[in-house]
Amino acid sequence: MRRMDDVDLRRILELRETVRWSGDPRAFELLRGMDEARWAVAEDGGKGGVVGMVGAVPLGEVGILCHLAVHHGHRGYGLGSRLTRWAVSYLLSRGVRSVRLDSTRAAEGLYRSMGFAPVFARTEYRLEGGVLAARLRGDRHLGGPGTGGEKGLRVAPLSFGDLPELYGVDLWSYGADRSAIILATLRQYPGWGLVARDASGRVRGYLVRSASGATVRVGPFMASSPDVARALLTRALETDGGRSVEVSLPAPKGSPAHALLREFGFVGRRDRLRMELGETAPAQGLTAYATTPYLAT
Repeated sequence: MRRMDDVDLRRILELRETVRWSGDPRAFELLRGMDEARWAVAEDGGKGGVVGMVGAVPLGEVGILCHLAVHHGHRGYGLGSRLTRWAVSYLLSRGVRSVRLDSTRAAEGLYRSMGFAPVFARTEYRLEGGVLAARLRGDRHLGGPGTGGEKGLRVAPLSFGDLPELYGVDLWSYGADRSAIILATLRQYPGWGLVARDASGRVRGYLVRSASGATVRVGPFMASSPDVARALLTRALETDGGRSVEVSLPAPKGSPAHALLREFGFVGRRDRLRMELGETAPAQGLTAYATTPYLAT
């Protein structure tokens, strides 16, 4: 095992194809650009090929273990455990108090054996472009009665002047510092963010979008109430031109986010299991309606 370098990038793409890993390459590049993010690869000493990789992204007191992949021909030898320990060790060295990841079902046993505890399932929601286009033609207010019902609420494009306040609200609500990721996403997709403010001007919610091919991805998406979330999502869908939309939601069954997405016609499937190691900060502030889709892939 060793630190990843630029020469490894081509071989990493080959590894990703081998393990059928569907992460967005642009998302990998975005995370690789984070100042304190670190990446490791495992190399086959005999053939010199890259047979494993992992990423570790510190976000204040929360660290993300992401993009763990092991070539199928090298599984069963503890390589996944070694890569995981490397990532956890690095994150702890940066002052992280909680390590967070999204596990496949096949890897749950590995992470449990290393002390990770399940938090809740991640659900992937999708609204097909044809369904959305039909609803746009038939009903401007996609959310139905109550859309934007909070008195004095204003939804506007997210500007860079909004970011200092938004960063603080996001840190308070999410429990980790996602400012660099939000900024990098907005730089790649300028004009794709939305912010909701009440009559006094306070931030009551926000929504950031990105794209993968012909599909729009929503996240992070936070709101103070279902009415605020409904107003943000309605505005976002009206400006997406009827393209398919995906939302990644790691949240318990009782979260109002599930009901809201189904109300808009999204169809969900359980994807991965959110797991954490260390101290788990209690949820506070705004409610999560979507997370950054590629953060803990």
